Amino acid sequence: MEIRTLRYFLAVVQEGNMTNAAKRLHVTQPTLSRQLAELERELGRQLYTRSHTGVAPTEHGIMLAKYAENIVALAEKAEEDISLPAKTVSGSVHIAAGETKAMDVLACAMKNVREQYPEVAFEMYSGTTADLMDGLVRGQYDFLLECELQPHAGLNVLKLPDQDMWGMVMMKDDPLAHLDCVHPEDLVGRKVITSRQGTKVGPLRDWLGNYADTLEVVATYSLGMNAKWLIRNGFGIAFAYDELLASTEGRKGPGSDLMFIPLEPRIESEHGLVWRKTLLTRQAQVFLDAVRAVLAPPNRS
Repeated sequence: MEIRTLRYFLAVVQEGNMTNAAKRLHVTQPTLSRQLAELERELGRQLYTRSHTGVAPTEHGIMLAKYAENIVALAEKAEEDISLPAKTVSGSVHIAAGETKAMDVLACAMKNVREQYPEVAFEMYSGTTADLMDGLVRGQYDFLLECELQPHAGLNVLKLPDQDMWGMVMMKDDPLAHLDCVHPEDLVGRKVITSRQGTKVGPLRDWLGNYADTLEVVATYSLGMNAKWLIRNGFGIAFAYDELLASTEGRKGPGSDLMFIPLEPRIESEHGLVWRKTLLTRQAQVFLDAVRAVLAPPNRS
């Protein structure tokens, strides 16, 4: 199974059309069809079907596409890193990150790197830690900004100073909006939106206690912006970090139509930068050094 053939297959899946995929790959359609037919013979499975509307992957094709995306991404990353001239600091740093204000540290480091090494670029991947950790372990990403930092015996971990406070986000006219804090019993009878990892394990599960099993979760989210639209359409109220969906300052001013009310007992989550115990690329090492410089206390001598 050649990487080139996997690229061909991915192009067909993404385009949904053999002619468009051939144009994108700069090959003839017969060449593309021949390569895919050989791939099907090699695997012993039908990978796609044709119809008057285009090309659609089969169940096995969808499975192969998931593997192919990782394989092709790793191959491209290896080609990019190896092809760099000696002593050159350029290329991409691949950073996976959850949504947290701890990103501010990374953003500052990224800006500092670009000022010193303008040929370095950054590729960001957003999602939950559960979604992104596998890609880190496989080498798809250089770093992971992990929310709800966990101990990792097989990975390097740099704890970040910023903490996020958990609370409930709701419309300003919600019955809970006048409270100073939210207790587990306040959520009885309420429709709740939470992150995908939210109330199943970890601090929110512990905070809910006996209420966890009766909580009415009507939706889960990976990215907070989607939860914001659900709240505005009256679908429910959401667990979220402070300043992610609504600023705590919004409680006193007219800026946002959303309110953030902290949980009681208070929950604060720690975050950290995580990376594999392998040799970093030059550009990744430069970025890591920049992060450490941002975190270093000022020299008062």
